[in-house]
Amino acid sequence: MKIGLAIYNFDPKKGGAERYAYDLAARFVRRGHEVYVFCGQGIETEGIKLIRLNVAPFPRWLRTLSFAVKHRTHIKISPPDVMLGFGNTFEADVYQSHGGVQRIWMEREIASYENPKERKYKAFLLKNSINQRIQEWIAEYSIRTNRCSKIVAISDMLKTHMADHFNIKPDSIDVVYNGVDTQRFVPADIKPEGPLRILFSAGNFRLKGLLPLLLALGEVSKERRDFQLRIMGRGRRERYEQIIRTLNIGECVTFLGEQASPEAVYRDAHILAHPTFYDACSLTTMESMASGLPTITTKWNGASALISEHEGYVINEPFDIAGMVTAIKALFDRDFRNRMGKQARTKLESYTMDKNADRMEKILSRFA
Repeated sequence: MKIGLAIYNFDPKKGGAERYAYDLAARFVRRGHEVYVFCGQGIETEGIKLIRLNVAPFPRWLRTLSFAVKHRTHIKISPPDVMLGFGNTFEADVYQSHGGVQRIWMEREIASYENPKERKYKAFLLKNSINQRIQEWIAEYSIRTNRCSKIVAISDMLKTHMADHFNIKPDSIDVVYNGVDTQRFVPADIKPEGPLRILFSAGNFRLKGLLPLLLALGEVSKERRDFQLRIMGRGRRERYEQIIRTLNIGECVTFLGEQASPEAVYRDAHILAHPTFYDACSLTTMESMASGLPTITTKWNGASALISEHEGYVINEPFDIAGMVTAIKALFDRDFRNRMGKQARTKLESYTMDKNADRMEKILSRFA
């Protein structure tokens, strides 16, 4: 098949959706398909044909709109056999959103601001943002106009959200969970000794729940201080440095920044804490489990459906500080967390990137 994918930044280092698109495209090429990636920016990859669309770089709303318009123009001239869209184009045979439902994301984004004044201000900006309105319009266009042949949700949570939001039958939506490279993300042969190493990994520290995690660790530190929080990602650390000082846990917190080999950071941790306000299906969570880490997350993470009491903890809300404290305290028990980590790895062996590519290949072939 000639398979088209559209992603503004075709670079696996930029985020979860970008990493997924890159991995999926690479696997399709290895299976003998012709893969065309429509992007604004992208890295050259053997076998993948990059079609760089000349889009307006700013303002953001114009970049968003011009990407969708230029994509539509190009595929009318030279269409692929089947087009997989991620919610950033007008045209898609198969629609697969990685950002979730825009309205629900916006509600959860607003909820992630603890300060009432800041929350009110952010709500005003988001609800009156031209860029947000255009993103929502483009993301929903192919569904509301019945231009896509199949909708694929990346979690059961997202399937429910989409069915309710678009008023469509749930059984018309296929669910294909994200996949993980289980050859790359593997458990450590020997877990590190010493204090409990808690990993937090995100590009957006606020939305993924760093503040409630810090507050929970502030409570834990009143009883014991034999832990080390390692924060990986490109988030804004300056927002949290004063809070860390106020909680008096500075010596227990390390900012790692972005890492070229995140799999090594996972292997050097004992557990992952991901108290997110919203994730359609967090790859971070799944990579953690594949790496043999017990994982703490929230019900607002689509990947939480993969976590039972045998693999980690799912709390209702990020600011359920008591629930997070209870989970963290339980995981100080080395034998307990090792058993949980082994079961997490076993669970993720059923959610590999190859199995994801199998499912997506079958779906795309039906509409090629």
